[in-house]
Amino acid sequence: MAQLSSHRDWSKELLAVQSAIAATPGDIDQVMDLIVVGALRTIPHAAGALVEMRDRNEGEFRAASGMAAPFVGARERFSGTLFEQCVLSRRVHHCPDTQDDPLVDAESCRALSIGSILLAPVVHEGAVVGVLKLYGPRARIFDEQDMLIAQLLAGLITTGLARMDRRDAHSELDRMATRFKATFDQAAVGIAHVAPDGRFLLVNDRFCTIAGHSREALMQGGFQQITHSADLDSDLDNVHQLVAGDIVSYVMEKRYVRADRQIVWVNLTVSLVRNGVGHPDFFVAVVEDITRRKMAEERALHDPLTGLPNRRWLAEHFGSFFGGMPRESVIAYLDLDGFKAVNDRFGHAEGDRCLSDVASSLERVLRDRDSICRIAGDEFVILMPDTDHATALGLIGEFRSAVRKLCRERPWKIGISTGAVMIDAQQFASLDDVLEAADRLMYRAKKEPGIAPIICNIRDVLAA
Repeated sequence: MAQLSSHRDWSKELLAVQSAIAATPGDIDQVMDLIVVGALRTIPHAAGALVEMRDRNEGEFRAASGMAAPFVGARERFSGTLFEQCVLSRRVHHCPDTQDDPLVDAESCRALSIGSILLAPVVHEGAVVGVLKLYGPRARIFDEQDMLIAQLLAGLITTGLARMDRRDAHSELDRMATRFKATFDQAAVGIAHVAPDGRFLLVNDRFCTIAGHSREALMQGGFQQITHSADLDSDLDNVHQLVAGDIVSYVMEKRYVRADRQIVWVNLTVSLVRNGVGHPDFFVAVVEDITRRKMAEERALHDPLTGLPNRRWLAEHFGSFFGGMPRESVIAYLDLDGFKAVNDRFGHAEGDRCLSDVASSLERVLRDRDSICRIAGDEFVILMPDTDHATALGLIGEFRSAVRKLCRERPWKIGISTGAVMIDAQQFASLDDVLEAADRLMYRAKKEPGIAPIICNIRDVLAA
């Protein structure tokens, strides 16, 4: 047997290999090259060293030094080899004599002057993924110290694989972070991360532009501060359901109040990210500016001359306006008397002014819960929810007084005829039925201008 190196010599060489590997950027092929070269310095009586990695049912020679150098890139079958035995045993495997081992090609070993082989398993993530092979020029050249050194060297390959995984993982994280930043920063929609208490944690440029606040101002406050007061309760209710797990996300249309006090409409989509133990971590909010659409919708639902809601608005809101009312409500149909004469005598421009002035006068009489719509040329509908007969009569009287006062200030003289019906939730009727009934009463009042305003129960009108 050849003279073995001293403990001090082989440990020094092993430390040199470790230092060289530590200085690499984590490239596993470079690590393997350092190990097979260092193996011959650490175990100088070995004639060659080789790293063989498993690839399905074959072994691939990935790195080699000494007499094994020409084998790099070659492959061998896995089954029925020393490689398989080492993988299955998960321990260092020693072939002391290549001429006396059924798993070795004795003839090839004689031709290459390989008298013994030492294999140390390379373990990664709990599995043997390869081996470090050492070739001896004579039989029985390796001893137990060599087995220990081979095992330590194989362990350095494992370290290299782990470093490679960490490097790849970090690279993937870096790529993901880069992609996220690009998506977040350059998105055509506003994106924000919001803490469970409502504080903004992260906002992109588009969110700042839509919301109309600087990033610094947003980060100092929360979404509650920029949300329109009329939308805040609905938004908070959705947030509570999200936190409770009742819903997985929500979408709503809401308004933000910009720094210049202008209102912007947004379509808001919110989801919740939870931490490892299931507690709320942060919300992801995506907003789209829908102000133009909402303005277009408002224009489509409002009369351009008077600014009042139109017949389309009335059709869309009628059901929700009265559906939940526990008491009676009143719907009045109002028509201007003498309006045709205004157009004929003063022209259509003055007629338009007349309609606009009447609308403004009537609006000033309305209570907060009432609404007035212009549904045709000089025809208006007034919605008075949760209103009894006496109160409705009083309001209609005020409408008449407001128009009389207006006429004292204008060159034209007009009046109003009104018919009104009472409905309740139990006898809820369609909009067409309500308007038909109120219209009947209005024409009856127009034919008898001296009578008091007519308010009847809708059942009595429709049954007549």
